[in-house]
Amino acid sequence: MKKTLLILSIALVATSLSASPSWIGIQSTGSYQQVTTTFTFGSWNINEDHTAKLTGMNVAGTIYPGNAPVGIGFQIGSSKTVEATRGSADVDTSNYPLKGNGGVTAVYRTDLSKKSALELGGGLLFERMTQTSEIGGSDLITTLDITSFLTTADVVFSLGEYLTFVAGLGLSLPLNSKATFTSGGISYTKRIEVTGHTLNAKVGIALGF
Repeated sequence: MKKTLLILSIALVATSLSASPSWIGIQSTGSYQQVTTTFTFGSWNINEDHTAKLTGMNVAGTIYPGNAPVGIGFQIGSSKTVEATRGSADVDTSNYPLKGNGGVTAVYRTDLSKKSALELGGGLLFERMTQTSEIGGSDLITTLDITSFLTTADVVFSLGEYLTFVAGLGLSLPLNSKATFTSGGISYTKRIEVTGHTLNAKVGIALGF
């Protein structure tokens, strides 16, 4: 009897895992950013309006426990600024460094049809950009860290038993930003107020499991 129950339990777990809507894949991304940065010097506040267009690549996915409709989404990748403005002036982006990103979201999935589903998520996005410049013969390393609230909406299409097509949109709103300046072994960190939004579009191919 115990042996029979054990076999049935293993069979149920295997069936649940095989039916899991989890996926992981590679995505091409495009973003439009519109933010206002406020620098504070004593009692003086200086506001700068910025816009930027970025392209990049992410490894992303959603992991579901069995066949549950709630899962954990993740992304990790980088993007490159291809166009930018500061105020009304265009900015040369040829020397802009890559911006790394990593995000985690709670995801709810609902089926649209037998082969497609909608995934809605909310969570946190972490971004970092590091640039090295020379001042007075010494290297100055500037690191910008931004934590944002991230919302996502993805449509997942099944192309076969394992292959999946994913397309979606994301919106991020900055929550906390800081800049760290390092030169000659000395570091200085300053909080920066950033308001605005970044709209992200993505499309890619994934493996379902």
